[in-house]
Amino acid sequence: MGENKQWSDFRDITYKERIKIGFNNLGDKWQTAPAIFTADTLRICGHPVMEGWEDNYMELLAEIVTLNNGIILEVGFGLGISSSYIQMHEIDKHIIIEANKDVFEKAKKFARKIKHKIKLVFGFWEEAINLIEDNSIDGVLFDTYPLRPEEIHSNHFNFFNEAYRILKKNGVLTYYSDEINNFSKEHIKSLTKAGFKKISGKICQVNPPPNCQYWKSNKILAPIIIK
Repeated sequence: MGENKQWSDFRDITYKERIKIGFNNLGDKWQTAPAIFTADTLRICGHPVMEGWEDNYMELLAEIVTLNNGIILEVGFGLGISSSYIQMHEIDKHIIIEANKDVFEKAKKFARKIKHKIKLVFGFWEEAINLIEDNSIDGVLFDTYPLRPEEIHSNHFNFFNEAYRILKKNGVLTYYSDEINNFSKEHIKSLTKAGFKKISGKICQVNPPPNCQYWKSNKILAPIIIK
């Protein structure tokens, strides 16, 4: 089985698994829904938002987003894995947008312990992003959970226009790509439509458990998108 066919099959499997969980009015529930944390998992409304196997992938995304150091915007806090790695770099400021109240409380506890200046913003990125000025950010890491069926595997596409707006020249965008080892044609089209031309990535080796509902490969692409 070729890797493209394999990934197509994986997408079908993970799509069906998440549809079974349910998306009925998920966006309306998301901000106030209880976040269920274990040592290495986060679930909201029954959905697997983040798991510990992503650790080395988040470390790589943090390395990419801090290529220019400066001011970093992170959209989605999750388990705080990437946030912790971002704080290990010599950045000037760390902005985090988070839409779930329980996860936001975790982020507030995190903010009391870290090295570099941090600003927390509660709310969905679609509204909170209006607080960010044009050409003001050195690096963006986007990792949010899809809240509608049509966003499964592609919710990051909706963010590309705003990322291009807020990034400084030569600023860096990275995100949870939902790709194994290359950008799909649709993916490239969405990036170039937003204005990005310098598009590359690194392959990260990962080891998700067999029962993971949203990732089925031992590789995942870490995007390196330069404005």
